[in-house]
Amino acid sequence: MKIFITFLIGDIKNITRDSMLLGAMLAPIVLALFIKLSISYFSEFLTGMFPFYIEHHNPFIMSFVILLSPFMLGVMAGLMILEEMDDNILSYIAVTPVSKSGYLLYRLIVPMLISTILTIFIIVYTGLVDFTISILPVVLMAAMITPIMALFLAGFANNKVEGLAIGKAMGLILIVPVLTYIAESNWLFLLSVFPTFWISEAFMKSYEMTLESNIFILIGFCVQGIYIYVLFKLFNRKST
Repeated sequence: MKIFITFLIGDIKNITRDSMLLGAMLAPIVLALFIKLSISYFSEFLTGMFPFYIEHHNPFIMSFVILLSPFMLGVMAGLMILEEMDDNILSYIAVTPVSKSGYLLYRLIVPMLISTILTIFIIVYTGLVDFTISILPVVLMAAMITPIMALFLAGFANNKVEGLAIGKAMGLILIVPVLTYIAESNWLFLLSVFPTFWISEAFMKSYEMTLESNIFILIGFCVQGIYIYVLFKLFNRKST
């Protein structure tokens, strides 16, 4: 336990020294403030000019927003893993009582917990939708994006620079919920291979408390679990 506390203190120091990592931590809070101020403004502006009520789309807006904190923290965690691999820190940890598995568990769980807290904060603070117990499973499902992104970057990138480039490219998965919401096509179900599809759909259906919403949540957790399992195997093979 003391070792993990030492890791945490070291991470806090690294984050405060690195503007990019610090930005990834603060961005969700800034985002929450921006949404709270901008939605009310645009609501009045659009209602005055067009017969359009943005409030009707609040669940969709929030289904997209809840993806941002886990995604950004996942990229941050992945970059930290890559940096420690470049410095051969992972090799040293592997021969300590912590072991490589213990280190990786810490590196994935802590950002995941932080992303969960930040996501709940954004939902409550913005007030676009009511935070109820029915959406908590979806929030936890969204938090699983954090280890997925971290393992993806650590598994496919060879250094921090490549990891940053891949992280930017992976931002495309955030567009999936937008496509499924604004477009109508039977082919859109092909996007279900992406984990963000199930998070967004499950979030919008979670308020209905129907069998369909439970099915979306169950499938979403399964898809996330498969991604984490495969990416963990890939990273483990690469690191050994």
